[in-house]
Amino acid sequence: MKKIFILFIFTGAFFASCNNDLLEPFTPGSLTEDVAITASSDLQRVMNSTYGLLANREDIIFSSVFTDEVGIGFANGGQGISDNYVFFLNTSSASPTAIWNSSYYALSRANRVIAFSDKVTPVSPADAALISRLKAEALVVRALCHIKLLSYFSPDPKSNDALAAILADKIILSTEAGLPRSKNGEFYTSIHSDLDAALVIFNSLTTSPYTGAAVTLYPNKNLAKALKARAFALKGDYVNAETWANDVITTSGIVLANDTNYNSIFHTDSEPANTEVIFRLKRTIQQSTQATNLGNGYASVTTTITGSPFFEIGRSLYNILDANPTDIRRSAIVHPSSIADPNYATSADYRNTDKLIIGKHRGSGSVGNLNSDFKIVRLSEMYFIKAEARVAAGDLPGAAIVIKAILDKRFPVAQALPVYTSATNAWKAILNQRRLEFAFEGYRFIDLKRLGVLAGAGIDRNPADYSSSSANYPAANPTNLPLTSPKFALPVPQDELNANPGIQQNPGY
Repeated sequence: MKKIFILFIFTGAFFASCNNDLLEPFTPGSLTEDVAITASSDLQRVMNSTYGLLANREDIIFSSVFTDEVGIGFANGGQGISDNYVFFLNTSSASPTAIWNSSYYALSRANRVIAFSDKVTPVSPADAALISRLKAEALVVRALCHIKLLSYFSPDPKSNDALAAILADKIILSTEAGLPRSKNGEFYTSIHSDLDAALVIFNSLTTSPYTGAAVTLYPNKNLAKALKARAFALKGDYVNAETWANDVITTSGIVLANDTNYNSIFHTDSEPANTEVIFRLKRTIQQSTQATNLGNGYASVTTTITGSPFFEIGRSLYNILDANPTDIRRSAIVHPSSIADPNYATSADYRNTDKLIIGKHRGSGSVGNLNSDFKIVRLSEMYFIKAEARVAAGDLPGAAIVIKAILDKRFPVAQALPVYTSATNAWKAILNQRRLEFAFEGYRFIDLKRLGVLAGAGIDRNPADYSSSSANYPAANPTNLPLTSPKFALPVPQDELNANPGIQQNPGY
């Protein structure tokens, strides 16, 4: 941990993930913090840079490559073949390191907003409201980061006694060495405390400076409630998860996207106001680089067959999508330039005859190719959490009604009510629908970890994506990783071990 916070002092300017008016950097270390943060405008700049730090694509790409969302693309130059795609993880692996470090970088900024919001003297009632709002936003971001760390690094998110990560609920100085990992119970207590405190602040504010599309760019009470639902679902506390999911569904004013506007969420980042998206990280043309754009995690140039895709849609996922051509999620995910080989299973050159192009994160000329917004929380997640809660309560018909509500919005005509014959059957149906709904958005790894055992389903790659004709693997052709593998909890990174040698590592590393 010491290394992370020393790095924090020397990091350069990070840009805001908000809008073009707020692309003003803040550089810690240029002045002492007590001098640098004396006004609401200073707090705003620190908060802006926090959003920039959140827009790290590694967890999204890792979740796709490590599970069953991608296959090796025909333009692959070695990406993933010796690490994530073949389930190779150790303490020096890039993905766990990036997820750990980016979370703590963001936490270090958010903690400064929280701490200094109580020290900055407002100059007017409006300024006081701004300072309070910034504190609430930072509290929500802190909870979001802690949820991510617990999700990826805890061996058992449902157990209060299992280890999570290092709890960063305050400013941690570079002199504080040897910090231990906290238990999940401490993490959950901190997460809900932060979200509850944020809700008190949001509910005390009579107006919001954000309107229209800008509402989704900043944490608000809808996001705080949604994260409470997500955290309770991760814990397996479905009574509380359903309460908060229902609250968002019924009071947020946000509606599910339908088959006519669903693609605008992903292809152009221009869905109608109050439609589907609860919180996104906005990307701008100034941020557009191959190293950080979301779509560049899968392709080099564009989301087309000529855009040098090094990862493509996994064959098993494509087969499910192709079986329902009127499901709008198919056109959201599958780029029309794709070439599907009907004889892929027996093709001697599968990699070059079956080209299934990921079209979800396209970007545009105004913000840069492949530079799509990061959709962090959507309303459909609340519906799925509600469906999970109904299954957990033994109400299979109730779960079916909730899933039908989603499906009716994803097809041009109303869908038949699903029939679940057992709890396992219902869990699997929900997991399958989440696979389609949240493909390439960073959910799959955690969904398998949360729901795989309940659903009796794990990583589901097509044998063609393991064949020697798809890639030249460094060892034997890989096989699906079982859910019992310790690799569903990521290793504490070597960077942390070097600075904090007493920290407890996860089993299996």
